[in-house]
Amino acid sequence: MTESMHDVMNLGGDAEKLRAFYDRWATDYDADVGQNYGMPSMVVSALRQAIDVEPSLAQFNQPDTSILDAGCGTGQVGVALAAAGYTIIDGIDLSPEMIRVAETTGVYRNLDCGVDLTLPAPDSLARRADIVTVGGVFTVGHVPPEALAMVATLVGHGGLLSVSTRKAYHQETNYVVFQDELVADGVLDLLLHIADGPYTMDSTGDYWVYRVN
Repeated sequence: MTESMHDVMNLGGDAEKLRAFYDRWATDYDADVGQNYGMPSMVVSALRQAIDVEPSLAQFNQPDTSILDAGCGTGQVGVALAAAGYTIIDGIDLSPEMIRVAETTGVYRNLDCGVDLTLPAPDSLARRADIVTVGGVFTVGHVPPEALAMVATLVGHGGLLSVSTRKAYHQETNYVVFQDELVADGVLDLLLHIADGPYTMDSTGDYWVYRVN
């Protein structure tokens, strides 16, 4: 784990501190997480696996499926989505500097900064995407498990939500308990869970795909 990776997980979820930290880290982020950063491709792989298992979800394999990459960072998940054949990809992030790096990937239709995923979704984003991906956000020192309910509101009814959780986050928070409550309340259907998949160089991660009702 690099020094920056260690430091960012000790910010206690404070949005202003996180935004300032990622603004400073943006230009070095991709180099620091390294070429073996498994999370971006796994978020997309889990999504595609869930679609392939359920024939009724075949519509989400179309290139013109609208996707929102929430917490897009430097755009690594967006690049993986584009490599999988998707062409309509928007991104949002808290950090303006991370968004500037994401722009250089050339895979996003629209990018917006200053979006805090712990707050209610603005009208311009609510229920607009067929698929929402949330990679690297549910991790130590970032957002609480309750943010899962908020990101679900970014997905159109019947759409899909693909989420990663860092292993320590999965173990140390009530993410699973909160997820189970949303499933019991009929907000989400859990379609796929992959445990201990590739994540960072120092940690595995869990991957979750939901249908949003």
